[in-house]
Amino acid sequence: MTAASIRGDFILAGGPLAPAWLRGREGFRVLTAAEDRLHLAVRGEVLHGQDHDGRHFVALADLVAGSPHDLLVRPQQAFGAWRGRFAGAEWKDGEDGIGAFTDHFGSLPLYWYRHGEHFAVATDLRLLLDAPGVERRPDPVAVYHYLNFACIPAPLTICQGVSRIEPGTRLLLDARRAQGERYYLPEYPGDLHGSDEALAQGMRDRIVATVEDYRPAGDAGWACFLSGGTDSSSIVSILARQGIGKVHSCSIGFQEAGYDELDFARLAGEACGAQPHLAQVDHARALGLLDSVIDAYDQPFGNASAVPTLACAELGQAQGFALMLGGDGGDEIFGGNERYAKDKVMQAFYGLPSPLKAAARAIGNAVGGGDNHLLNRVRNFTRRASLPNPDRFYTDDSFASDYYEELLTPDFRRQVKRDASLDFMRQVYALGGRAEPLHRIMRLDLMMAIAQNDLVKVHRACKQHGVSARFPYLDPALVEYCGRLAATYKVRGLNKRHLFKQAMAGILPQEILRKRKQGFGLPIAIWMKDDADLQARVRDVLLDGRTRQRGWVDPGFIARLVELHMAGGWDHSTAIWQLLVLELWMRRYMDGR
Repeated sequence: MTAASIRGDFILAGGPLAPAWLRGREGFRVLTAAEDRLHLAVRGEVLHGQDHDGRHFVALADLVAGSPHDLLVRPQQAFGAWRGRFAGAEWKDGEDGIGAFTDHFGSLPLYWYRHGEHFAVATDLRLLLDAPGVERRPDPVAVYHYLNFACIPAPLTICQGVSRIEPGTRLLLDARRAQGERYYLPEYPGDLHGSDEALAQGMRDRIVATVEDYRPAGDAGWACFLSGGTDSSSIVSILARQGIGKVHSCSIGFQEAGYDELDFARLAGEACGAQPHLAQVDHARALGLLDSVIDAYDQPFGNASAVPTLACAELGQAQGFALMLGGDGGDEIFGGNERYAKDKVMQAFYGLPSPLKAAARAIGNAVGGGDNHLLNRVRNFTRRASLPNPDRFYTDDSFASDYYEELLTPDFRRQVKRDASLDFMRQVYALGGRAEPLHRIMRLDLMMAIAQNDLVKVHRACKQHGVSARFPYLDPALVEYCGRLAATYKVRGLNKRHLFKQAMAGILPQEILRKRKQGFGLPIAIWMKDDADLQARVRDVLLDGRTRQRGWVDPGFIARLVELHMAGGWDHSTAIWQLLVLELWMRRYMDGR
């Protein structure tokens, strides 16, 4: 199967107005009408088929195990055993309903709606904004989630009446019902124990075999995302050490100190014999890429690292690569996130007797509150560490909650309660079986940070430039294996990736294994202080009458936020970027003008 089969789009719709609606879709071909019950339109390369018994399927898929044609034989079980990326639907002649499904982590999104006699599923939210019965009315709860999480988590979307199928879920949909059933959740029995040496060798074997399974056929037309971090570097190293042709890598850096990892990317490439392709993004180009963010993403997406991801996908496309492999998920299955070690300290504080915690909080409150960053950190630590999870984990993603009364207008607050996003995170945290405290937040990260944010970021950036992506470290078999390893093999003491580092010894250079995690960030804080064009764009959009008329955020608070940041005070760049992207996206797609 070619990776090109995940770069198309489809709409599968039912209802009396569906035929005329689909025929009017520019660039789409109407392929089938099932006895005037269901109607399919596709554009680009989309997989579809049928058998002699009247079974049909349509899918976007890039599989390393399984085939979309399994849907014609055992439709309800097929996708649970597949490995790779997929999203699709299956139906049968003479029946009104469809079964629509996403892969284990929802890396290829599917959206659906039902209104009266009409219903449909589609691969892009924007394809449903003019569907029969759909109104372009924003969902205030979705907006609130966006202002906290920088993305809109499924099942909500920015548009009321349109939903997104959750990761690892099969949806039964017709004109009368919409019923979802989750077929996959990461589980953490933690039942695999042994010596570090034996388990490290076992992990090494599993990682190498998985990465090799995800290697594209042939030695041309593909490359790896390479940030210089351990996950992407390990994938490049493993593939290059096979000695099967040349492995290419694509890396993006910045001129600003602290944001450029091109030296590490070059080091990783040279250490394993890969061919690096490098490029830098300056503030002038980033301003142009802001418009690309609005073009590429089918919902408001406020994670600023979308900019370097778009630039990296563009670099890959310019070099002739149709497929790129990423290291997404490595932190979340091997225990590499910095906040895992921090949360371990907070969990220890949380377990103290109540009188001790109360005394520590009193001290923290007494010394904090001024301009002294160290004392404020003491206060923030005692406040956060006094919370149970997932509440304390949520405090990393709580901008709108923290500034609920100052940021949001009274009318907006009447529609959305302060704890709406926290309650959502609590619901996700409650999913799945029993697990150690570290494993519970690792599962939360997989279902939130990965499935709802990082994969959205990479998928849309790649699709914008006609490139596909693969994620070996999100292979369900590898995730299951890591879930069997006890938490102490992920974070031991405060040492992150304890077993992974031993497993990668001899594969990764020591400089990369020891380097401090940096992430795929964007120096917007610096640019918003120093770049006059970006400052003008921010003020023109966030402080004008059209934004005020939306009635969501208090204009005076936004003005103060912008001016404080521009003057070099507190860093509010993340919130400003999210607000800017939200308003620009709304104007492009929801306002109808």
